[in-house]
Order: sequence, then structure tokens, then C-alpha cells
Amino acid sequence: MYGVPTDLPVERFVGHELNQVCLGRFQVQFHCSGTGSIFVEGRWELRDKTGALLDSVREHSERLSYQIHRILDVPIERAAVDPPRSFALFFKGGLALTVFDESEEYESFSIHLDGEPSIYV
Repeated sequence: MYGVPTDLPVERFVGHELNQVCLGRFQVQFHCSGTGSIFVEGRWELRDKTGALLDSVREHSERLSYQIHRILDVPIERAAVDPPRSFALFFKGGLALTVFDESEEYESFSIHLDGEPSIYV
């Protein structure tokens, strides 16, 4: 909607682990206890250390299973922002979650850091 800003504070998740992934009809939520949450309404991808696509946003009726659970309780080692297009979280063992902003009309994701105003992109 607004493009991914260069100062998106995703580094706040580094050193922590996602402890919950919530699946909804139009949203996937990633929760990191004591840090915050990421709500994704747009495109996301989970890739392994070779870059192979393991999971991504798709219609529920088009999939047999999710693989996004593979990042639960895995330490986040690094975060990167690729403005205005995306941001990524990199997990121990080589998995990477990338969240994209591809809509000029709707919100693609939001970040909710504990004790701070929410950020909508």
C-alpha cells in the first residue's frame, strides 16, 4: 500500500523466536512473545537455505498442507529490508520468511511491536 520503508523495525525480532502462527481466511499472523507480531494479508514466502520454495500464500482450497510451522521456536538470526518491495526474517538452519508489499490499493502487512504504535504497509 505504501511500500516497505527503509527504517522498518524488523531487526527487533532478531534474537527471538516465533512462538505462534495463526491462520485465518485472509491473514496469517506471526507472534513473537515479548517482542510483537506480524500480520500478513498479502504475499509471503518461506524458502530453505538453497532458495527452494517451501510454502507461500495460496488459497486454502489449493493446498494440502502448510510448511510455515517449520519456523516455530527457531531463533531469528537476521532481518533485512528490501524497500519498497519486501522484508525478510532469516532463521537458524537457513529458513527465510519474506513478506512482500505488492498492492497499491490494500494493506499487505502490519507490524505490532509491544509498547509501540502499529505500522501498516
